[in-house]
Amino acid sequence: SEEQLIGPSLADAQWANVNLAVVQWSQVGMLGDEYKARQGTRHGKRKSSVTRLEEYEAAVRANRQLAVALRAQGLDEEAARFAYRAQLLQRIVFRRQGKFGQYLFSLLLDLLAGYGYRPGRSVIAYLVVIFGFMGLYLLNAHGAAVHLSWDEALVLSVSCFHGRGFFLQNVTLGDAFARLAAAEAVLGLLIEVSFIATFTQRFFGR
Repeated sequence: SEEQLIGPSLADAQWANVNLAVVQWSQVGMLGDEYKARQGTRHGKRKSSVTRLEEYEAAVRANRQLAVALRAQGLDEEAARFAYRAQLLQRIVFRRQGKFGQYLFSLLLDLLAGYGYRPGRSVIAYLVVIFGFMGLYLLNAHGAAVHLSWDEALVLSVSCFHGRGFFLQNVTLGDAFARLAAAEAVLGLLIEVSFIATFTQRFFGR
């Protein structure tokens, strides 16, 4: 049942010499702090926005503190899971605080790499952009002065993504090829910056 997936409330808990390895953390879907924060009412009354913000902040703190404690005892996989949940909750805090710029950037980091805890998303994002622009280059080549084979379009897409694009013969700055290459270079730069920020936070910020 859902109740079996809810752990205790642990915000500001003092772990001291508690052995966390004896707990089956894989069976804990969320901490009690998060469950409490996600409830819109208390004792049949709707919570105020201030109360809900405070509860989400406590839930962020609880997940981060637990992640640190788990990592200190060598339980890295479980620590990563709760650290990821802390990031998801922090995004909600940003939204409730009206910090929409930080909220959107946090959302972008989650979509691209899951804050460094879902590296498979990075590969998917990279392939989507590379093959997406490859298709655009091929479509644009039809009826144009420049003709590309699929492998040439792939090489062009990879080069442009990493900011090392090159102009083809008979292509001017006003051509669609040049505009697509510029767009892919900008998108590639944004994605690479997001990757660096994400994995720096994941492995060094913690």
